[in-house]
Amino acid sequence: MKAKSLPQLITKCQKLFNEYVRARDLSGDHFKCISCGQIKSERFMHSGHFYNVGQYTGLRFNEDNAHGQCNYCNTFLHGNLIEYSDNLFMKIGAERFENLKLKALYYKRCGHKPHRFEIEQRIEELKKKIKEIT
Repeated sequence: MKAKSLPQLITKCQKLFNEYVRARDLSGDHFKCISCGQIKSERFMHSGHFYNVGQYTGLRFNEDNAHGQCNYCNTFLHGNLIEYSDNLFMKIGAERFENLKLKALYYKRCGHKPHRFEIEQRIEELKKKIKEIT
């Protein structure tokens, strides 16, 4: 069997990561949007990234950077980032929030190229985490 390419592994990891974030932030069949704070049905839930995946590839699979977000805030309000920022600070605390900002600054300056081993390892971690909470 042919090994998966790095882009295929990243796609698989993204799917598992989004599944994990949704499962982590779900309460029954509803969730509270990290941005607008509204309680919404699971069917309106996205895994919304605070620092976008395109510019901050090193934060793509960072659990502090992705949270349950309603489709409206994520898609139509482009993340609704001012409210996201305030609520993220309250959710993860000052230390983790500052750490996330420092990582974002580093990746913005230096870039980040994912390695095959890193992605394969993350896939296995996510499978275990999903199994634990579902």
